Amino acid sequence: MSNYSDVLAGLQTTLEAGITGVKVHLGAPDSVNSYPAAILLPMNLDPRVAFSGNSFTGDIRILMVISSGKDENGWAQLWDFLDPTTANKSVIKAIETDRSLNGKVDDSEITSIENIGRRELGGGFQFGFDAILHFIKTVA
Repeated sequence: MSNYSDVLAGLQTTLEAGITGVKVHLGAPDSVNSYPAAILLPMNLDPRVAFSGNSFTGDIRILMVISSGKDENGWAQLWDFLDPTTANKSVIKAIETDRSLNGKVDDSEITSIENIGRRELGGGFQFGFDAILHFIKTVA
């Protein structure tokens, strides 16, 4: 397993432990049929070796899909998932509870939340947001 795959596996475990009922997709699925869902997409990956040649950093976009865009309670549900203190729903709380991503990185944090609201995904409308996760990992 590559170092990047290892990080994604750790992130998947962390999100599943911290967000009740979340379905984690390692890449873009054809459709999202169950909520909540987290779609993990690679972003900026810095392959340059740092800190004496044994570590690297990267960013992962966590596309959170909370509910169907037809759900009249979609905005209310969205706020619960954005609140950094809401246990069992907040992506921020899940990461802050296990910044090592199940021991797969040295440290990680959510650096920004973007694209909040109702948007078109896969031919339908969904409520959700993007959480940008930054990590640092030491390699042997």
